[in-house]
This record gives sequence, structure tokens and C-alpha cells, in this order.
Amino acid sequence: MDGTERITPFTIGTAGHVDHGKSALVKALTGYDPDVLPEERERGLTIDLGFTYLDLGDGVGAGFIDVPGHEKFLKTAVAGIAGIDAVLFVVAADEGVMPQTREHLAALGYMGCKRGVVALTKTDLVDDEWQELVTEDLREFFGGTFLEEAPIIAASAVDGRGLDEIRSALRESLTDVPTPSSDGPFRMPIDRVFTLRGFGTVVAGTVVSGKVRVKDELALMPSPKPVRVRGIQTQHTDVQEATVGMRAALNITGADEDEVTRGDEIAAPNYLVPTDRLDVRLTVEPKHVIKHRERVRFHHGAAEIMGLVLLLETSAAEGPGSYLAQVELDGPLVTTRYERYIVRHASDLRLLGGGKILDLYPTRHRRKDWVIEQIKAIEEAEGDYVKLLGALFRRKRGPRVTYSEEELAKELCLPREMARRVIADAVSVGVMVKLGQEYLAAEQLGDLLDICLETVKGKLAQDMMKESVGRNEVLGALKLDIAPEAVGSALDTLVERGELEKTAGGYVPPGYTVKLMPAQIDTLERIEREVKNVLVMDIHELEKRFTGNPEFETMLKYAVSSGRVIDPAEGVLIHPDTADRLANELIEYLKGHDEIRVAEYKDLVGLSRKHATAVLDHFYTTGVTLRTKGSHRLPDTKT
Repeated sequence: MDGTERITPFTIGTAGHVDHGKSALVKALTGYDPDVLPEERERGLTIDLGFTYLDLGDGVGAGFIDVPGHEKFLKTAVAGIAGIDAVLFVVAADEGVMPQTREHLAALGYMGCKRGVVALTKTDLVDDEWQELVTEDLREFFGGTFLEEAPIIAASAVDGRGLDEIRSALRESLTDVPTPSSDGPFRMPIDRVFTLRGFGTVVAGTVVSGKVRVKDELALMPSPKPVRVRGIQTQHTDVQEATVGMRAALNITGADEDEVTRGDEIAAPNYLVPTDRLDVRLTVEPKHVIKHRERVRFHHGAAEIMGLVLLLETSAAEGPGSYLAQVELDGPLVTTRYERYIVRHASDLRLLGGGKILDLYPTRHRRKDWVIEQIKAIEEAEGDYVKLLGALFRRKRGPRVTYSEEELAKELCLPREMARRVIADAVSVGVMVKLGQEYLAAEQLGDLLDICLETVKGKLAQDMMKESVGRNEVLGALKLDIAPEAVGSALDTLVERGELEKTAGGYVPPGYTVKLMPAQIDTLERIEREVKNVLVMDIHELEKRFTGNPEFETMLKYAVSSGRVIDPAEGVLIHPDTADRLANELIEYLKGHDEIRVAEYKDLVGLSRKHATAVLDHFYTTGVTLRTKGSHRLPDTKT
């Protein structure tokens, strides 16, 4: 079998108590000793993860991970079993079930392992009767777990018995592994890092999403630090590409070995966003208790981070119960929703429990019914991104009501292009509503429209001279973190429904009018003329021209509220016709230029910096331009 044929997206891991013969069995099966560290060979004890390739015959092969069995190295074992397709669970015939036998089985369950084979090793040391008793005991021990129906194969690394049966059983266990899709963004948790002379830094792990090719630009998380793939090896073979499910070693440039830690991840740029707070489903081990605000060791993939458990349904979580909780971590974690984790005791390292990550960026919760309901809604949405979006929006309570596409992509843990399709589906089925370039939960639209309508009516009731209420006035009164264009879209929706009418200056209820006296009309018309005669009018200059006019202050306020005069900034006025002309000129200019800064616009139109800034800010708030890092550019729809 040549190197290309044996590259397969399967990964098998060992599990079992210390000194039950895992490494010896791996060596007998593969011909390779996974204990490569000098101290491992000296002590006869696996300390770090060992990696090799297992030929299962019939064209099937798998990356093979040998994990340590000693309790002190459980965190390393968890790094090895995270993401495996099947487990070779090892129990020595001369000892049977031991403490790490139980802990490894529990950890495998929490990490979502679904298939495997049980190897009863060291059978050369026991007689047939003892072997039969141990086998019966194991069948009872594995009852009710994912290994309940797994074959138990008598084996010996000394005389070779059972090795062919193990290979055959492992090959059979992999037949129902779903074919992974490599369409998603690349992601690989790092469980090993080292340096090779002449090559530099090498990071290894199992590809859990997407694919990677030589020369790809990636991000080392959680920094994020940009790195480049110099070479790829999988199953002892140099390749140009590694795909989801494969064990891979990536030779990278851009990061030294001391800048990478087991538990870091390497992923597509602009994909993963670190978090230090999680909402989780927590299942507690039998006969164990996790108290509210208890410190634990949180294990996710190859990462171990200290954290604080905040129980949301009780003051003490008792095993074997299942609870909702929030975990506050001492450092950043890179993960996506619905991934698995385990927790251990902070000091004595006992396995306390584990479960599934439900939410990545929650606020700090209090024990309230609506909090529980919303987390459960997220839990029930697993596998359905549209349903998840609805659950995430229902989770939001506070001043923030609309979100951008970029923010939703972060919440969904999807790259922008994939998130865009999900969002479009959510809008099409009525889960979400698009307001301008922002998105709102459909069930929250009614509340937002009611608030906008009442704000318009309230503003007009407070000032009988007010001709209309502008979008920015509504925005300022809402006390919500919401984009100006989203408020404008909400007001336009009210117009479509016939609950408001749109005027030159803003919005009014149907039939609303203001009656002015002749002196007021004269002052209003003069204000309009004075402002229209210049590009931008300084309000202090206008005040001088109306000295002694008792109607000036009232009519200026009315001119602004009715839209006859625009007030883009404090102390600055501009006529709507002038604003339209300047906007059209700016659009034409930007069609030939990527962006414009205040200093450039100032010279372009002949305004002071103060007035140029005010005009550009007005164009931003009205959607003519987008503002980024001190410059203005056209929205995509205007290019």
C-alpha cells in the first residue's frame, strides 16, 4: 500500500488504566513504539501523547493516538481522545477494572465517543477461567454505555494473540463513521508542538473542520497571530492537503515553538473569536457534587483552563444529575457551540463531570426563569442554524436590539459567506427581519414599532409648533443601541402600515398639521433664505441677522423639526437642497475614489474643518456614506 492510498480521515485513540498495556498493544498492532520520550521508555509509562499509523487492511487505515493512563496525565489523555472516531479500550486481564478504567470511560462518554473495541490484554498471564470471569465483569461494567455492544477481544502483545481480530473489529467499527464534509472553514486544535531542525515550528492535531493546503494563511488562536503553512504531513507522508478528520502535522512560519501552547488552535483567519464565559449543560458524575461558584479544571480538546462554575438551577449539582450552568474561565478559550468538555476537581484532579457547550458569548446571568428558557432554546436548536438565530435573539435582553451581519456570523461561529446564507434563510421564513443593514428578531419588531410610534407622538405632543419628528430625534429618544438606518427602516414600515406619514422633515401621524401666524411664516421663510444662500451657515451668524426678532428661536427650532433646515451638528445649519447637491457631488467623487477624509473634503468643497466634518457626519447618519477609521466611503449599494 503506497503513502497516498493509506491517507484516510479516521482517528483511533487508546484508553484505559495505567500499565494495562496500551502502548505495548499499539506497538504490536502497528510496529511502532508510541513512547518516544526517554523518560517514558525509562519508566515504562506513557506521559505524552503518542502518534502512529494503523493499517487495518482492506484499504482502510487510521491515525492512531496512544494516551497516558495515569491519573496525573488525565488532561493529556483528554487531549488525545477529543475528536477520535473510535476507541481501543484496554483492560488488563490480570487486574480488570481499575480507577482510570472508570475515569477514561466516563471522559469518553462526555467527549461524545460513539464506537470502539475492548481489548482484554495480558491474557498470557491468566488462565481461561479467570479470563472468562473478567470478560463477564467487563460486559457488566460497559452496560448502558456506548461500549455496551462492543466486542471484547482477548489479546496479548507478548504472543500476538487477538491482534488480527482487533484490527478486523476496529475496521468494522469505522464503517458507520459519517463521511465528513470539508466545506467549512479550516480548524485544528493543537495537541502537540515541537521544532524540527531546518524546518522550524511544527503543530499537530486532528483537523475538525475544513481543509488546509500548503501556503495557506491561517490564524494561531487565541492570539490571533497570522501564520503560514510551509508543509503538511499526515500518517508519516508529506502531502499538499489535509482534510477534516485527518491527523496532521503542519510546519508553520510566523510563530516560534515558545509562542504555541497545547490547547491553542490553528484556523482560517477571521473565523474563531475567543471567549472567557460559557453557558453549558453540565452532567455530574455519580457520588460527586459540584457547588455553586466552585473552582474547577475545565478541559476542552487539548486545552485546560481554570474556571468558576455558576449554577443556574440549584446551589449544588449532585451526580448523576444534569444541570444548566455558566462557566467563567481564567483565560481565553477557542471553541464553537455544542462542543464537548469535561471538568475535574481543582486540586485532587478527580473527574467531576462534563457536558456540552451551549453559548459562547453570554452576559453574566442571574437565576431567572427566562434565562433558563432561553438557554434551553439554544440547546434545542442544535443542528438548525435558523432555529438557533431565533433562540439567540430571544436571549438578548437590554438596550441592544439589532445586529450586523458580522456580529451574527460571530454568534453562529460561521464565516461570513456561510452566515449570510443562514441569515437570508432566517429572513425568508420570518424568523428575522432586515432593517437597513441590521437584523432584528421578527418577534421583537412589534415592540420596536410601538416604541417608535409612541416616540413620534410624544415629541409632537411636547411641542405644538413641531411640524414633524426626524429619524435622529427618534433614535436619540429610544435609549437603545441601534443603528440609525434601522430606526429609519422601522419608521418607514410604520408609513407602509399607514400609522405614520413621511414629510420633508420627518414623520407625523396621519392628518397632523401645524398652523402658523403671518409673523412666524415670514421669519421662517427668512431663515430658509439665509441658510440657502450659503453652503453651511454658522448658527451664531444667523442669530446676529435676527437680532430683536421675537419669533426667531421658535421658528429656527420649527425649521429644523420640519426639515426646512438641517442641523447636522451643534451650531451648524445647512439647507436640504444644498445637502442634496453636496451629496450627489460626493457620490460622484467617491465613484472614482475609494474613500475621502475630512481634510480632503474640506479642500474639495471649500469649507472649514468644523463645517466639513458636520456635513460628512450628516451624510453618514443619512446613509449616503459609510465611516471607517476616519474616512468615508460609499456603501456597497452605491458603487
